[in-house]
Amino acid sequence: MLLLAIVDSALVAINIFNAFVLFAHLHPVESPLKKLLLNCIQRVVSDFHSTRYGISFVLLSLLCISICSATRYYQEDDLAMLIRAIISGYTFACTSIFIKLSHQMLQLSIDRLMELEKEVARHDICNFTPPTKSVMDALLTPYKPFISVESTGLHRIPSNTPHLFVSNHSIYGIEMPLLLNQLYQHKDIFPRGLADHFHFATLNGPIIRAFGAVDGTRENVDALMEKGESVLVYPGGGHEVLKHSSVPRYELMWKQRVGFARCAIKHGYPILPCACVGTEDMFESVCDIPTGYKGMVLPISVTSPCKVQKCFFWFGTPIETKQYNGEYTCDEYAKEVRDKTKMAIEAGIKELKEKQASDPERYTVDQYKSQIRRKFCSSSVSAAVSDDEHSLKED
Repeated sequence: MLLLAIVDSALVAINIFNAFVLFAHLHPVESPLKKLLLNCIQRVVSDFHSTRYGISFVLLSLLCISICSATRYYQEDDLAMLIRAIISGYTFACTSIFIKLSHQMLQLSIDRLMELEKEVARHDICNFTPPTKSVMDALLTPYKPFISVESTGLHRIPSNTPHLFVSNHSIYGIEMPLLLNQLYQHKDIFPRGLADHFHFATLNGPIIRAFGAVDGTRENVDALMEKGESVLVYPGGGHEVLKHSSVPRYELMWKQRVGFARCAIKHGYPILPCACVGTEDMFESVCDIPTGYKGMVLPISVTSPCKVQKCFFWFGTPIETKQYNGEYTCDEYAKEVRDKTKMAIEAGIKELKEKQASDPERYTVDQYKSQIRRKFCSSSVSAAVSDDEHSLKED
């Protein structure tokens, strides 16, 4: 019994490590955890590889356990032995594969392995096919009963030229799918969103990737712009999505970032400033939980049916960058483009706030009230007309 307990414990330990190796290799290369996970595996594997006959001993032991357990099952018809034989055989197969992977990792180095993964990721990025308009519209069905959308300035967007769309980000990033859908449905433009690294370390990663989002690295932006794709960037990034309760609503948190301006100048991309107002007014902050990542917090907020409201979008006049002749390393040019863009977006936010304040159907509750009122008035008029027609027939 003691021997079986040792065997079972060894199988559990090996499978836990195999699961960790699988998780590390399948983890998105964009995630900041990827290199950390691979470094942990490398330390363990390198120690194991340096032990003479260590790998051969483990594989032979797993194979012997599987054969012996299967033999005992046929002799004694013991179900526990059958399960042990299957698990040890599965563990042998997985361990053999992971040993091969770890051997390649040790030979290539982690940096080279990640570079290869990034090359594959860039190939996938450039060959992305957006969902059809009907599918995109269907994906936003959960929004429709609660959040209506009103856009200003769509006519300013040329449809035949790729742009770098630059916008303010709202808390929790609720507005991003709505913005994509507006551009896609009305202008037939599907910009590729740039996302912060931390998104790809969470369950949110596959979702935003399905909407065409990519890790916001210079290499990825270069790949997209060289292909002539429109790109959407939020310079405030995660700091605006996970906004501290002390920060005023819709305030830009760009710090001194000029990366988007350098990319636009490098590729001669016109910048199209965008603004969004509405989603941050739906929430009241309760508390801020520190995340320990880049000084960001996890804001805990609440809302109520009476606070759910319309989302307003504004699209400004394109800001040209070709006059800088691709001199993206020039700090003066980059700061000039950034400041022009920032001023335009702040003006757009101000315009939207004024429009929001004067809108009688700003809140979703008021929209439903107006719809019910219009239907009631329409039915009343129809009934009155019907009564008049009936009276005329009797006369």
